[in-house]
Amino acid sequence: MFAYGDTTLKVGKAGSNSQARYVSQHYNPASASSTLAASIVKRGGEIGVSDVDFQSVSEWLKDETDRINILLDTEVGIDALSLLETFLHCRLKPVFEGFSSQR
Repeated sequence: MFAYGDTTLKVGKAGSNSQARYVSQHYNPASASSTLAASIVKRGGEIGVSDVDFQSVSEWLKDETDRINILLDTEVGIDALSLLETFLHCRLKPVFEGFSSQR
């Protein structure tokens, strides 16, 4: 999870084989369109951030957001991981989650 002050920005899951997603992809706007970095560059104004661009977003995320990791043993399985992610989406209502047509 990523938070900016009292605002939850993104909630996601990464399985045991998702090292790149867990470690670096959300900080790089070019790695995928669904990364937090890409969302901040495109829609940062929604949270009052307008001075972040393609080159500065990675450092902005590291400096200005809180990252909360909940680590589960792989033995709990993907169903438990998916349930936790869904619960956190419902409870925290992250700003940059899903397509705008789904909100």
